[in-house]
Amino acid sequence: MIKGVLFDKDGTLVEFNSLWVNSTYTMIHSIVSKYMKKDIEETSQKIATAVGLTGNQVKEDSILAGKTSEDLAHVIANMLGADKNAIHEQVNQFYYQSVVENSDEIQAICDLPSLFKKLKKNGLKVGIVTADNADVTEYTIQKLGIERYVDFMGTADLYDKKPGAEAMEVFCKKFNLQSDEIIHIGDTSVDMEFSKHGLFGIGVLSGVSSEETLKQYTPYVIDSVAELIDTNGRFRIPGFPQLQQ
Repeated sequence: MIKGVLFDKDGTLVEFNSLWVNSTYTMIHSIVSKYMKKDIEETSQKIATAVGLTGNQVKEDSILAGKTSEDLAHVIANMLGADKNAIHEQVNQFYYQSVVENSDEIQAICDLPSLFKKLKKNGLKVGIVTADNADVTEYTIQKLGIERYVDFMGTADLYDKKPGAEAMEVFCKKFNLQSDEIIHIGDTSVDMEFSKHGLFGIGVLSGVSSEETLKQYTPYVIDSVAELIDTNGRFRIPGFPQLQQ
């Protein structure tokens, strides 16, 4: 029986492109401008392409799609010949400031408080495991109005980044659960790899990955978390406990 659900954040609970694309372009340009006196635009575009940005789209399986701010900073530092720790600190500061200043662009995929309330009503432990840091994640879940329903937050600055198993292991230990009682819902191949540490994964098409990609990892692919529960109030995915209305 499924007793716990772990969600990815960006692209799964939150519209990815609504915030991260523009802020990443701005962040890259800002950092490049500090380290270079010429060829700023050209270098900025090269870095953007390297991390997975193509126009207003994010390439699936790219650094921006599923990796951490540390991975992003590593690419920027290498291309600028700069100190990786200094760049990492700038990236983290920029993203947190950007989230706060542009909080209206944090757009939920669906009515998340209602969804999470139903999950909690049925006795499920609910967590979020994301490549973001804790400060950004905490601010986001407060903005989404779901903080009261989130039992666990696994971020890249607290635990090994996905697809490493540490966040899953800590979640299970904290609530005395077995890994085969946990599912993970996400939008990337990294999420689906992480899901292998639990019972199975559910892929959502609301993020950056295609159905073809996600179905290489799981038979359970839905448009978004809005489809997790059907119009009759039943979970669409096998293995969930009987839903209480």
